[in-house]
Amino acid sequence: MEITPSYAAYEYTAVCARLRSQSIVECRMADWAQNRPLAVNPSVLLGSAEVHNGEVRYGGKLYFSVVARAADGAVISAECGAEFSHKAECAEAAPACLADVRLFVEKTETRQDGRALILSAIVTAEIELLAPAQLNYLSGGEGVVCDLRPARLVRRYPCTGSTEFEEEFDTDYVGDVLAHSEQAGLTRVVAGTGVLDVSGEVCLCVLAKRAGESEAVSYERLIPFRAEIPCDEAAAGMACRARVQIGSVHLSASCDEEKGRCRILASVSVRIDGCVYGAEEVLLPADAFCPGHACRLSRTRLSFEEPLCAFTSVERVCGTAALGGKVDFSCALQAAALCRAEAAASVAEGEITVEGVLDTIVFYREGEEENSLPVSLPFSFPIRTDRAKAGGKAQVTAVACGVTVRQKTEGELEAEGTLRLFVTLYGETQAECVCELLAGDAEAEGAAIRVYVPAAGDTLWDTAKKLGMPPEAVTEREPSLSFPLSGKERIVLYRRKTMQP
Repeated sequence: MEITPSYAAYEYTAVCARLRSQSIVECRMADWAQNRPLAVNPSVLLGSAEVHNGEVRYGGKLYFSVVARAADGAVISAECGAEFSHKAECAEAAPACLADVRLFVEKTETRQDGRALILSAIVTAEIELLAPAQLNYLSGGEGVVCDLRPARLVRRYPCTGSTEFEEEFDTDYVGDVLAHSEQAGLTRVVAGTGVLDVSGEVCLCVLAKRAGESEAVSYERLIPFRAEIPCDEAAAGMACRARVQIGSVHLSASCDEEKGRCRILASVSVRIDGCVYGAEEVLLPADAFCPGHACRLSRTRLSFEEPLCAFTSVERVCGTAALGGKVDFSCALQAAALCRAEAAASVAEGEITVEGVLDTIVFYREGEEENSLPVSLPFSFPIRTDRAKAGGKAQVTAVACGVTVRQKTEGELEAEGTLRLFVTLYGETQAECVCELLAGDAEAEGAAIRVYVPAAGDTLWDTAKKLGMPPEAVTEREPSLSFPLSGKERIVLYRRKTMQP
């Protein structure tokens, strides 16, 4: 019998590379060298990402909000920004790939250059490179017997969108808005028909001065939002995930001097990068053989990652903070502002451990001068969930709000704040299959009578492969066998005698 294998193909999107790239971005503020910076708050926005042969090119904008003490002692503020572009080398990069890029600022520095103040920051890009891939696998053929088993394969469908929203809120009567910071977090991500339905909230922190005073005060507001991001492949019930980042924030204030109140209007835009995961069962060959012929098999292994569940959690953290300067009881604390939190997660059986740091800037008065110092509060705590399995993976985003700082012991500051977490738990599915079969020469015929002694635990497929016949032929020939076998059975094979003409 001629051996003619047949093959099938399954197309999907694979993660072909993960890389990390850094660039230094600078911004020049003319005639600012005489001012002493109290706080620098950077924010970065992705503009574009393109994949070329051997490299990924990305760019965006970096904005700085600066609060400083002027030569006359007054607290002043300014904003500046710079566009940047960078490239990351990657051997796997090709125009057919898609780059999923996340930007964040790791370090900010200031220096004087003549009469100018130079602001610089390290912008880090975490890049996941997605590429179209194809699994070619053995599907059967003439003279080929396959052990076909269902395998779970997953396709990824990236999507991107944005939304704009506004929020008005009242504060005390302020004379000047010095700076503001924003943190965006998610509360819900659900796939619908043709859309990715995303809900979240932006924590807006406004640093200001009260009218007629130099003392710094901070105001905080949680602004909810919801967006539907188009995704043609999305359907209700599909696994999904999303990431949100601030696009822009514009503040305008109207004050009522008689009532001593101020109304602030915040206009916010956010960018949402999402992904929907389509899973399906495909019959793949776990094993194969050719009756009467020796053959050699080549195998391939695939691994797919997909979200299992996502949930929110609120945690209160507190403790003695690490200080970027010195304080004592002569310092009058005014405000904790420009707060941020970075968190990472590790998964064990039944729980997820979240670790990270909450950062804020504390403004205080020492004598007649306004000063500031950075404050960091490390944290670590478990979140218990039955879905967590040892060796699993989780991603977490943290939004810090309600941060307060006090000095109970001279020289030390105790910080306290609320973390609003969004946790996505991932699972991994692996599939292994026969991707190629090479048939050899026909095997020599054995004895006229053979006795097959099975091993305990042999399945129908094990038995069929050892006997060199399709599984259905085994059950037809030996209907009394019950699988898996005990090892006590005996199967007698007779080779029919070929009649010569």
